[in-house]
Amino acid sequence: MKLYQHCLSAVPLAVAAYAATGGSMGAACMAAASSVLIDLDHITDYLLHNDWRWGGVRDFFASCEQGRLERLYLVMHGFEWVVLLWLLIGTGIAAPWGVGLAFGVSGHMLLDWLGNRHIVRPSFYWLWFRAMNRFDGNVLYQTPPGQPVVARKG
Repeated sequence: MKLYQHCLSAVPLAVAAYAATGGSMGAACMAAASSVLIDLDHITDYLLHNDWRWGGVRDFFASCEQGRLERLYLVMHGFEWVVLLWLLIGTGIAAPWGVGLAFGVSGHMLLDWLGNRHIVRPSFYWLWFRAMNRFDGNVLYQTPPGQPVVARKG
């Protein structure tokens, strides 16, 4: 998914968290922020790929959107986190901001899982799956890094 799409999705996620918590602005703010800021882990993967050199915003987005990274750690992008957050809510120990966090992360993950099916394997959004495949982009991408972008579409 693209950044602007995640920014747009932050609004309904914030409204949902606000409603679910009986009007907590903390929950709403956390849902909005977490639904966008979870993508900061892409920066670490990009820098690792480029030997800790920043190639610019355009190169960063192109590398992520075109599936050029050889390793995909993305430690915040894991359904395991979603399960953990909802278990905490289910046990009643989550504060309103925790509910907002669950809404934001869950919404982001669902949108990525649906929107990036043409780029990564279906089980990609499970950390255990990426770890089992040694975070290797050659296995995790639908089309391995290094192949022409045109070959990736379809």
